[in-house]
Amino acid sequence: MAHTLEEALQTNTDSEEEFTCSSEDDDDSEDESFHFNERFDITKDTVCNENVAPSCAHHTRAARKRSVFNSVEKLNECENDSDQMPAAKRAGTLSWTAETDVDRVAQTLRFLPAREPGPQLSAADSHSPMSLFKLFFTESAVANLCHNTNAQAARAIAKGRKYKWTDVGVDELYRYIGLVFYMAAVKMSSIADYWRQDSLFSLPFPATVMPRDRYRTISWNVHMSHPDADKENDRKRGTAQHDRLFRIKPLMDTIRLACKAFYHPRRNVAVKERLVACRANTGMTVYMKAKLTKFKFFVLSDSSNGYTVDFSVYTGKNSFLTDRGLSYDAVMSLLDRKVLGSGYHVYMDDFYTSPKLFTDLFALKFGACGTYRDQRKDFPKTAANSLSRNSSRGSIRWIRDGPLVCVKWMDTQEVSVCSTIHAAYTGERVQRKIKAQHTWKTKILPCPAPVTAYNQHMGGVDLSDQLLQYYAAQHKTMKWYRKIFLHFLDIAANNAFILHKELHGNMTHDGSRHQCNPSLPGPLHHTSLLFRK
Repeated sequence: MAHTLEEALQTNTDSEEEFTCSSEDDDDSEDESFHFNERFDITKDTVCNENVAPSCAHHTRAARKRSVFNSVEKLNECENDSDQMPAAKRAGTLSWTAETDVDRVAQTLRFLPAREPGPQLSAADSHSPMSLFKLFFTESAVANLCHNTNAQAARAIAKGRKYKWTDVGVDELYRYIGLVFYMAAVKMSSIADYWRQDSLFSLPFPATVMPRDRYRTISWNVHMSHPDADKENDRKRGTAQHDRLFRIKPLMDTIRLACKAFYHPRRNVAVKERLVACRANTGMTVYMKAKLTKFKFFVLSDSSNGYTVDFSVYTGKNSFLTDRGLSYDAVMSLLDRKVLGSGYHVYMDDFYTSPKLFTDLFALKFGACGTYRDQRKDFPKTAANSLSRNSSRGSIRWIRDGPLVCVKWMDTQEVSVCSTIHAAYTGERVQRKIKAQHTWKTKILPCPAPVTAYNQHMGGVDLSDQLLQYYAAQHKTMKWYRKIFLHFLDIAANNAFILHKELHGNMTHDGSRHQCNPSLPGPLHHTSLLFRK
């Protein structure tokens, strides 16, 4: 590649920074002008008629000017008083409004992306799935993996491990990754079964790539950081200098940078958590009802195709330095205005949604929409004109507080959504099956605009999770960082598939995995031979 990943991302960001800043200044001035014109009509402040003498006209203009300034000061005082009022108290003074009343969006944000949305690669060039995969797992990144893996193996042997080891090289590690993808597509009950030859279901291919014991020893020792550096970091455990993600940091930074450098998201993005099962107890995992320990990823994805734009890893209660709460900090850490631009619409579920987060995002020129939990702080608690259990299906209630509108909608159960993007109701309709007199009938119901948009755009994260689950590269291991290494492989393969689809049209997910596999035969067999024995 002509540039490093850092240069590619920095060049694109720097080239748009001046344009974006000037556009934001223009946007701010337009917003100020809009609010000024809305609040004041100078023609209504006239004191004299049109046929007054020049001296009277001069005094009229002066009086008009003083009147405007006095009005501004009074309004500013009112606004300051309103801002000082706690959000919970303000919400308590509001009452729910029915869908028959018209709601208007306080302000529409202009979409000013830092780069042209879509792949940051030329569609005129030929890009194979394998070449796109190597944008994320570059040869330099794999060479660093080899160096750290060899150091880890030498350390294990020095401690008394009894297995044969020869240093792994870049080509061999690519073949190892190819076998990981092969095992994700072809399921067997154990690793040994892929090399078993005395069975009706024996597979001849894995043995042509590498011996079983070699695959196992690489799996045991694959390492993303240097073991000596790990020891130095472990000595800092319990202090502020200790980095809990140190063992995955080198590869994680490379993957994150590539995700942002080679694709720019379209306007609608979604934030959601992604869970990776792991048996290790590290203090960074979450415990689910099914008694499975899982790593939690906070993921930003493009709603239009499921591309993983950025992610962060949950490391415990102190994952972030601020005290705004985990859900607030997780979203803010993923939305970098310098990299993305402004005017984006961010969708999220009720784990993240709060009035504080939405208003702060709006101040940064990010619109937001998400479901919310009624008991969460600062959301409306008033029962005046609210929905009840007896409300008919399709009933709508809403409350607007500045840019934030909270909407309740009665479906089979009550749905609560808030937004700084949409009006409460703009005429959308949905079809529902309703049972009446022992028969099912289709009924057309009104639906709030935030609910319709949420259902449409949160599907991007569901699509991303779905693509990952089809051929998840997961093995049983007690080493938490190896589990995350396998998840990095999944992110790279799925993003390569989406890039190829955006650049060159249709290709099946299975076909993409097949062609970005450096050890499998197929349409790119002549390329695969470079990575086979």
